[in-house]
Amino acid sequence: MSKAPNQTLIARQLNLAPGTVSRALRQQPGIKSETRERVLKLAQKLGYTVRLRGKAAVEAEACYLGVLVQSPESSWTHTRYLVGLSEAAAAMNVTLIVHHVSFQDCLNIVHADRQPPAMRDGRVKGLCLVHRWPEDVARQLSEKFACVSVVHFYADTKVDLVDMDHRGGMNVLAQHLYGLGHRKIGYFGYCGDMSWSRARYAGYVEALTKLGLELNPAWAIEFGPDVFEQRLVPPTAPEQALHLIKSGVRAWMATNEWAGQMLTQIVRDAGLRVPEDVSITGFDNTDTVPRPVVQLTSVGVSLSVIGTAAIQRLRHRLANPEEPRQNILFDVKFVPGNSTGPLNH
Repeated sequence: MSKAPNQTLIARQLNLAPGTVSRALRQQPGIKSETRERVLKLAQKLGYTVRLRGKAAVEAEACYLGVLVQSPESSWTHTRYLVGLSEAAAAMNVTLIVHHVSFQDCLNIVHADRQPPAMRDGRVKGLCLVHRWPEDVARQLSEKFACVSVVHFYADTKVDLVDMDHRGGMNVLAQHLYGLGHRKIGYFGYCGDMSWSRARYAGYVEALTKLGLELNPAWAIEFGPDVFEQRLVPPTAPEQALHLIKSGVRAWMATNEWAGQMLTQIVRDAGLRVPEDVSITGFDNTDTVPRPVVQLTSVGVSLSVIGTAAIQRLRHRLANPEEPRQNILFDVKFVPGNSTGPLNH
């Protein structure tokens, strides 16, 4: 009776190390494509079947992952994340179920009759949460599914986070403005409901403190969450900003690109110039703001890279359900624009 085929036999016939054969059969990285092809062809010819267990089985098994996109806030940026999500899913034998929900309807996603069919019938094994979901909803979802969040941080939940380094980015922008001679720097668009805005404001506070600059809470103009979700201009924001500019706050760090473009328009409508009279920075460096007023000096990271990392993290979480929660932050890069210049006394 002939001996059943095994990895040692395959390795011997191809003159390869057994470890190389094992990694090739399990579709692991670090193997040349031609080597992998030779191994798979011989394995098929000999009738050898790969039997995976534990983590390897989870990584090789085809599965469905849900992408819950909170709209309309996300409608102008989520496509960039989805590029990375889709590319990563295709490479990992994953099918994505993308579901858009308005913020007003977010509470209903925990009810089976309001979920996508693949989610309620058990085919969806994990969820990627894009943009801000109510804290209680995120907690309930994380109790039933492996969850990874893109951009928004959820406290007291087992939801991994894939995001950018907000604090580091604000430090970079503050250093830039300081180097241009600015010593009074305001913050435009702080929103306590948005974790990314809280993190950026924390970076603003940290940066001004490190530089020895005056930190005046009155120089931070606050937004409510509806401003971002409905893309509204706060009724008091123009008057507040112009009053502070006239009092000497001539440099501003906006909470994101949209807020930076809004402030630029406010300044120009008042007959002031950007950057000759007022310097403004953004954050994100997205090109999804319709009809931008100016090319903002900003910082950013590829949103598709964040999307790719989110799917990779979600697959890892499925394979390692007991692992402690992880926060993955990508470094941002400085992007020069036309909205900052030297302080003119």
